[in-house]
Amino acid sequence: MKIAVVGSGVSGLAATWLLNEFTNHEVHLYEADSRPGGHAHTVSYEGPKDNSVNVDIGFIVFNPSTYPNFLRFFDIHPDLRKRIRHTDMTFSVSRDKGAFEWAGRNLSSVFCQISRLFDPNMWLMVYDILRFNACAGRLLEHMELASPDDDGPTIGEYLSQEGYSKSFMNDYLIPMTAAIWSTPPAQCALDFPARTLIQFMHNHHLLQIFGKPSWLTLQGGSRIYVERILSKLPKPQLHLSTPVQSLVSTPIHADSRNIELTTASGAHDYYDHVILACHSDTALAILCTGGGATADEERILRAFRWNKNEAVLHCDVRLMPIRRAAWSCWNFLSRSKTNNTGAKKIINEVSLSTYWMNDLQHIPEELHGPIFVTLNPLFDPNPSLVAGRYSYDHPILDAKAIRAQQEVHIIQRKRGISFAGAWLKYGFHEDGFTSGLRAAAAIMQEDATLNEREMHMPFEIVDADRPGRKSHMFAAIFDFLHTWGAKTILGLCLVTFASGIYLTVYGTTLPTNNGDPSS
Repeated sequence: MKIAVVGSGVSGLAATWLLNEFTNHEVHLYEADSRPGGHAHTVSYEGPKDNSVNVDIGFIVFNPSTYPNFLRFFDIHPDLRKRIRHTDMTFSVSRDKGAFEWAGRNLSSVFCQISRLFDPNMWLMVYDILRFNACAGRLLEHMELASPDDDGPTIGEYLSQEGYSKSFMNDYLIPMTAAIWSTPPAQCALDFPARTLIQFMHNHHLLQIFGKPSWLTLQGGSRIYVERILSKLPKPQLHLSTPVQSLVSTPIHADSRNIELTTASGAHDYYDHVILACHSDTALAILCTGGGATADEERILRAFRWNKNEAVLHCDVRLMPIRRAAWSCWNFLSRSKTNNTGAKKIINEVSLSTYWMNDLQHIPEELHGPIFVTLNPLFDPNPSLVAGRYSYDHPILDAKAIRAQQEVHIIQRKRGISFAGAWLKYGFHEDGFTSGLRAAAAIMQEDATLNEREMHMPFEIVDADRPGRKSHMFAAIFDFLHTWGAKTILGLCLVTFASGIYLTVYGTTLPTNNGDPSS
């Protein structure tokens, strides 16, 4: 067959790799941009010290627990596997230019402001972190028994129902959720499905103290795997700077279609199957331009919304926490405003995260100076310290999107068209890679069935979701403390020591959006 893959992000690359290297199909890869890779975006950074170094702007880190298929790809390519390095993923929150700061690097960084040792709200946040970790898993158990049509509560509803403190919401969970998915914090508080967030945290071992996986990064940047995949694709079959404008699918007979693909330049080509490995809105626009999407395609694809983010590569330390002790791999900064009564209210319209690339990618600061990637800066960094600006879109995974994910199978492989993308699950690099593999594998399976032969796969495609764990004993302890007054000195004293251990361990294992400020 002749197959087109539209979009050279992680999903398109995975589909292209599997079809190009493990079948006899002729595969063509289309990319609107002049650069392949999507969020796998490595740039050469030249800072004030005039030493160049590769820096990832998008996909940065991954781990062996929740990236099983991506790592199996690396296992097949030892030359890539040897480029994997261990790294950390620490987290901090800084508000109002350092008026409030804490970080999870170690116990001293949690109280990098000594005054917070005497702040009841800080201790209540710590207590609620431990309570959430012990009790949140019960929601997953409940939802496993619920009707498939039951979306469950949003994270805002869940926190309100369970009586979590404002300090826990505003200074821990909402900043972390916003930073993970590059989503405005207000949407995380109000709209994000609790089940999705808690399952994600469980997958990444964020609801446990011990036994967390280490984080990994690629020496030389993520472009090394992009280049490896494309090196095996014949050059005439890679179409860069070639936006696809439309698809028109015409049936030939019961088992095959003829799909006319038209590019923005007006060029035409014909394919037996097309994988739309692009954003849902782009896929819908291509289908509509080609004569119209089906009712199911339009309904399902329109359910996904997108959030545009600007990523700035720079070396301006003003976009980091004020206290060096609070500097972490991943830093959430925000500001507050004062209302008429004099009370402060956190401004939650934007998501701002600064990634400390020296720490994440082992870039010596003494050689290259400080290197940061900031999403949606609260203020512009000094222009003389900016190395580049980049724009990325991220899916907004609200309840409507989660429901649509469960219905995508209705439109898959109809009319000779498949859909792939990280937006079909959590929005992470592994999700995109797995989605591309599954789209390609489905074509391989259909082809093998029609031709009565076995399908040969390089490895089994697995699901990264972890089964729920039972934690009733710890949950019962916190239920008791909460029922009899979680704010009492007794309850806080019982968890103080454990909180120190937890936050110290926790600080090295926080994920970002695919370890990805751009995806």
